[in-house]
Amino acid sequence: MDDSYGKIFKIIRESKNMSLKEVAGDFVTPAQLSRFENGKSNLSVDTFFNCLKNMDVLQGEFSTFYHSYFQNEDIRLSKEFYQAIENNNVGYLKRAIAEYRQRYDKNKRQSDRVLISVLCVKLSECSPHELIPKEERQIIADYLMSIDEWCLYEVWIFTNCSRALSSKMIELLGGEVIHRTKFYIGIEENRRRVSRLLLNITGEILDRGEERVAAKFIRYLDQLYIRETDMFERLQLKFIKAQFSYLCGNGKGLEDMKECQRIANFLDCYDLSQQIEDTFAQFTDM
Repeated sequence: MDDSYGKIFKIIRESKNMSLKEVAGDFVTPAQLSRFENGKSNLSVDTFFNCLKNMDVLQGEFSTFYHSYFQNEDIRLSKEFYQAIENNNVGYLKRAIAEYRQRYDKNKRQSDRVLISVLCVKLSECSPHELIPKEERQIIADYLMSIDEWCLYEVWIFTNCSRALSSKMIELLGGEVIHRTKFYIGIEENRRRVSRLLLNITGEILDRGEERVAAKFIRYLDQLYIRETDMFERLQLKFIKAQFSYLCGNGKGLEDMKECQRIANFLDCYDLSQQIEDTFAQFTDM
């Protein structure tokens, strides 16, 4: 177990004003727990989970707190990565690719090799003349198909790389989303990540004029059920259904799309509003 787990564990315990003895219970001695918090020893998995239970902390909560605390060490969570995408910072992405190539050459970790492919995709989005090598697309697809149970890493990869994949591959992988996240999706935040993934790939496949595939994904989204509190996701789904309706020949779909854009602007969701505007540009002179 990483030394940093003990550090985060101690922060949570002290925030709850609980003593080492209270948290240790009958599973471990206070002295052993103290050594764990200070990075001098590890706990067994069972002991660790029982101590979390004594603090009334869910495993998912601990994981979220841990990743939030160390987000600058994980490119998937770092502000710099998303700022680079937003600002088309090609230099940052090229440096990141070089860094992860060095990591992969040293440790041969599969996740590092896949991350190189993801970064190549984002580099191409920021700089269209930077073409995505066919090998990188294949690495992404092969990796996702090789994982039986998708977690945050796999959902993040698919979300960020769908535009680089063929429609056939999106259909194949999209059909696996619910099946391959059946355990992961039980956590509320993860359920939202899955719904966002499905919304993204449905919008992408609709923009390509693949109404048949989009209809299947819309059914997945209806089965998943996006809660009323997830207003942004519900607005996205409303727009996707309106776009689908319009592409199928229903003129009212265009009115519904305009209404979605009006609501997006009212809620200051300007990124979504721009996505809607870009969609309009594909099939209307508005």
